[in-house]
Amino acid sequence: MSKRMPGAERALGARSWRSVAVAAVAVLAVSLAAGLAWFFADPLHLPAGVLAALDQRASVVSMITGMTVGVAGLVVAVLALRAQTRADRTPPVAIATPEASAEPTPPQASAGGERSIAVGGDNTGIVSTGDGTRNVQMRAQASGQGRVYQAGGDQTINHVNSPVARRPLPDASSVRALHGVSGLPRRPTLAFVGRDTAMAAVRGALSSGASPGVISQALFGLGGVGKSELALQYAHRYRSEYRPVWWIDSDSPAQIQAGLASLARALTAGTDSVAAEQATVEEAAAWALSWLSMRPDWLIVFDNVEEAADIEPYLARLAHGHLLITTRRDIGWQHLGIQPLRLELLTRSASAALLAELIGPPDAADTAALKELAEQLGDLPLALTQAGAYVARTPGMSLHKYLDLLKKTPVRMLSTAPAAGDAGRVVAKVWMLSHARIQAINPLAAHLLNVLACFAPDHLPCTVLTGVENADELQVNDALALLASYSLITVTMAPRQGQDGQAEDLISVHRLVQAVTLHQLTPAQLHDVRRNAAGLLLAALPDEADKPANWPVYRALLPHARIVLPLDSPGWKRLLRYLGASGDYRNAVHLGQQVLTHTTNTLGPEHPDILTARHDLAVWKGDAGDPITARDQLAALVPDCERVLGPDHRDTLATRHDLAYWTGYAGDEAAARDQLALLLPIRERVLGAEHRDTLSTRNQLARWTGRAGHAAAARDQLAALVPICERVLGADDRDTLTARHDLAIWTGYAGDTVAARHQLAALLAPHERVFGAEHPYTLICRNQLARWTGETGDAVAARDQLAALVPVCERVVGADHRNTLIARHDLAIWTGEAGEPAAARDQLAALLHVCKRVLGTTDPVTRAVWRDLVAATRTARRSVWWCWRRT
Repeated sequence: MSKRMPGAERALGARSWRSVAVAAVAVLAVSLAAGLAWFFADPLHLPAGVLAALDQRASVVSMITGMTVGVAGLVVAVLALRAQTRADRTPPVAIATPEASAEPTPPQASAGGERSIAVGGDNTGIVSTGDGTRNVQMRAQASGQGRVYQAGGDQTINHVNSPVARRPLPDASSVRALHGVSGLPRRPTLAFVGRDTAMAAVRGALSSGASPGVISQALFGLGGVGKSELALQYAHRYRSEYRPVWWIDSDSPAQIQAGLASLARALTAGTDSVAAEQATVEEAAAWALSWLSMRPDWLIVFDNVEEAADIEPYLARLAHGHLLITTRRDIGWQHLGIQPLRLELLTRSASAALLAELIGPPDAADTAALKELAEQLGDLPLALTQAGAYVARTPGMSLHKYLDLLKKTPVRMLSTAPAAGDAGRVVAKVWMLSHARIQAINPLAAHLLNVLACFAPDHLPCTVLTGVENADELQVNDALALLASYSLITVTMAPRQGQDGQAEDLISVHRLVQAVTLHQLTPAQLHDVRRNAAGLLLAALPDEADKPANWPVYRALLPHARIVLPLDSPGWKRLLRYLGASGDYRNAVHLGQQVLTHTTNTLGPEHPDILTARHDLAVWKGDAGDPITARDQLAALVPDCERVLGPDHRDTLATRHDLAYWTGYAGDEAAARDQLALLLPIRERVLGAEHRDTLSTRNQLARWTGRAGHAAAARDQLAALVPICERVLGADDRDTLTARHDLAIWTGYAGDTVAARHQLAALLAPHERVFGAEHPYTLICRNQLARWTGETGDAVAARDQLAALVPVCERVVGADHRNTLIARHDLAIWTGEAGEPAAARDQLAALLHVCKRVLGTTDPVTRAVWRDLVAATRTARRSVWWCWRRT
């Protein structure tokens, strides 16, 4: 039995009415043609009158006939249109036959609303209806059979898909990987330096074969440090060993899955590309994993993985092959059996070499400028590449011009891509993306990064951040861990150098990260962040700046204070006091001058605080090796103090006391003695005979009496002073111990070296008890004890004591501190006295260079070292003791 196709009856009705309409039009056309022919031929040759009458009648007949034909045509057209409409609306009727019932039901399409259209079957093309409808050509991809419908106004379209069979993907075991299948995003750069060690580490990890399954290596580090470039260089260098080499951008799980699907389509391109195109992303990715699990000789690079958990499901399904992973985060890899490799910044020499290769001649030969640019860019490969390409490709740009622009507008240069460069791979954009992600995860971490950008780049003690944003310690630690996981900060642990011996976490931030971070803040936000940073640092400064146990804290905070503390901050008073007490006189002078200039402009030149700052600055200049300048500045200060404060004011008398002291150190010992002799009765009258300041003047008077050539008189004055100090100040007071110390020294210079050694030996225990075993005063006492031990004839013991002392001085007060240099000088002297003249000479020669650099050529210690190096005389050895200063 035959079957009728759907829509056959509708088509038959439409064809019948179209035939009728065509026949009617044909009859009219023939009639019109015949009439025209008869009219012009006139075969009967009728008279003119008859023709005129007929012509009039024919006009009327033609008009009536035309109207009739027009009406008839209109009726036929209406009937044909109505028949066509009814045929389209009539539902198809299928004759039930065995053959028909066995076939699937064709797809049904329906449309609702006026002027709507439904399309069914296998029709293709563009369908439009409704008011204001636009046809837009779009590029689309659909699995299996897919259609795009469009309607305007309030139209609706309903479509029911019928299941259509798709071609299955081929069996993964039957598909071979051909040589040349590579998904690398680009060719590696030719300018690739300084990564030999890292490349060897990656090669060693992936070729070790230690793991029975897939071998994985993760590279992590700061954005822009070159992780992706190293992975690309490795994949390209060893591509002949793998089939295939495939690169997957892995910012998100969706990108990872899409990358695996692309691998499946690449592998099946020569086998069944249609099936691969019809497969969904999920199906293609699953097929790729199945294929990879069957073969050992492939390399997959997962680039820029955000979370280790994003690729963990795929690792579990792979049994062979090599994985190379790049990520900014260092957490989550160990539990996957992957030991991540941190990619560090380039060395300075490698940075300069990279810039030279990118820039080319003639600037490539300017090594000093290349290293300066590398320093400004923090040896970051992405920044170096960006800068080098910009200089090379920008007309009129030179290395020095770029350096100048970088110093003036660093963020602008870090945000500018070179000609034909990738605008998305500039330093500023890379880090701003990380900052945005961190803001979304933990706003406190983003705020901490803003605050950290205000400090010096390296080694900020973590304790400074205590109390930031009222967050507790656990919240701060979690935020720092997040920043560290993105490699935006580096946290290292260094032992404190204080007496507690506790470990200290130190935070470092790349200087370019700081610049980009601060640039994205508004002026108001920047002001608030800097004020917050200054408050945190001020709170972290210990109160007792002259206490040696606090010096490691001050030493660690000083570089950050120089950046975040305004010059009118009260923290500078403590910092300057620390610098003076710890012996860092040059920094005390430099920073003290800045503070003095600022406060003078703010308070005026005769404010009491300005007079105090001038006094301290003059003293530090003397301690830094310029006693003449110290003397002259104090001499100019005394009249100002007498006018502003009064001649008997305590600060005025203190200034006169220090003026006498530095007059003596400037070379006029007798004048120093005489000035102190005039000052003593004034202090006795104003302050009292047993006031601490009065007793200090008596001590200095005895010292300069001895320096003026009267050692016995100095000894006797100090012998009378010590009991008063013990009674008034106490036996363990600092000034009492200083008086006992000076008494021992002048006892030795008066000729009784044994008594001097015994007194110093007895004095060492109180120093250790009162000040501590490593306080500078205690170290001075140990130095003098060793020296007078040698003067009694035991040169070997003196040498050994000093050999043990020098490392302690270097660790506690610093290798360049005056007291350390004096201890080294005495060690050289007693090394020679112990029978090693060559070793003594070498020690003095090495020491002289340090003294010239640190103290200058005119400093008394430098001159003494020079004399001992040249002459090695006993007089020169004894000329150094008075360079010790106990403040």
